[in-house]
Amino acid sequence: MKSILMVAALAVASLSVVSAKSYEIVLNNPVQAGQTELRAGHYLVKVNGTFAEFLNIDNSHTIMVPVKVEAAPSKFDYTAVDTKTENGVSQIQSIELQDTNSKLEF
Repeated sequence: MKSILMVAALAVASLSVVSAKSYEIVLNNPVQAGQTELRAGHYLVKVNGTFAEFLNIDNSHTIMVPVKVEAAPSKFDYTAVDTKTENGVSQIQSIELQDTNSKLEF
């Protein structure tokens, strides 16, 4: 019984670590993520429940943006940001997270 509890505790701990992983992105121009504007810069992106947490490495500011996490059929080889520009405004459509099948949709 103790070994089952130990395995369960380790499994829960490892899930916490996986969900806390950060992914590096670089934005060359300002973009909209949902209703939030992100300045050009170097960011670490982390999923925090139903939010994407953007940490600007250049100035240490953190911005939380609501996000929908979708599961793709296979894992992504690298982190990629998909944007669309309309009326001169760039909007993040999605972010694919490296080594996961998670896709963040804005």
